[in-house]
Amino acid sequence: MLGRFGMDAGSLMGVEIASDSVRVVQLRQRNGRCQVAAWAHEPYEPYSGGDWASDPVRVVGALQRACRRSGIRQRRAALALPANQVICKPCQLPAGQSEADMEAQLLADADRLFPFALEDLALDFQVLGPSKDQAGCLDVMVAACRQRSLEPIEALLDAAGLQLEVMEVDSVALQRMLPQSELAGSALLRLEAQGATLHCWQQGVPAQRRELHLGQMPAQLHAHLAGEAQLKCLLVVSSSVIEQGWLEGLSEAVNLPCRQLPLRAGLAPEDGGMLLACALASGGMRP
Repeated sequence: MLGRFGMDAGSLMGVEIASDSVRVVQLRQRNGRCQVAAWAHEPYEPYSGGDWASDPVRVVGALQRACRRSGIRQRRAALALPANQVICKPCQLPAGQSEADMEAQLLADADRLFPFALEDLALDFQVLGPSKDQAGCLDVMVAACRQRSLEPIEALLDAAGLQLEVMEVDSVALQRMLPQSELAGSALLRLEAQGATLHCWQQGVPAQRRELHLGQMPAQLHAHLAGEAQLKCLLVVSSSVIEQGWLEGLSEAVNLPCRQLPLRAGLAPEDGGMLLACALASGGMRP
């Protein structure tokens, strides 16, 4: 499966490595809006009893085929780590600092914030806005992981002829694909053939990501969502057709309104399965 809607793409290549396929997307600006320029969904035999790190050759081949079939010439890529593999913490920093000064202060406090040696630390942060709790400060969300966890991904992309330019947290990237009216009080359920993931966002709290088993999903969802007091709606996205009756049954099971995520115009090359790759590609572009 592939699509190609233009030659003048400008974004990084958004790449998702799933258990049974790779998905790649490149976007372009047209008439002030982001649109898909090229994409590909390249399946392979699902991994059993492990992940791609146990057999990277399979993913390298799929990435090379996806790039060739889609015609994407961009070789700089944006990928995401699962939110449950990244430590995110809210912090306060003095307002008026430069970005370099903020980074220096966070690195100075890294041994207190994170259980990693400084030489093995990969750190990033996002300014959320003026702090409501500390006058003269900014609320900042800090994300960190081990540098060694990025090295296999860099090696994988290098073998496929690509370069890792941006690494994000999947829950943070996916939030960009929610309608503006749904940014507060919503959770996202991603359905895949091999399982499901639940992403929850609350003001001032790190994004939460939970993996679910399809056979136990209603009970697991009910247990996880029961503690999310701010939630008003569960948005659902899938690589296959979602029946309205199934959504109504899910709403009853979790005692929360459930509806299908509306895919953004111009950013739905195939179906909901391409959502994360689109979110990653859109990260550096302004709609």
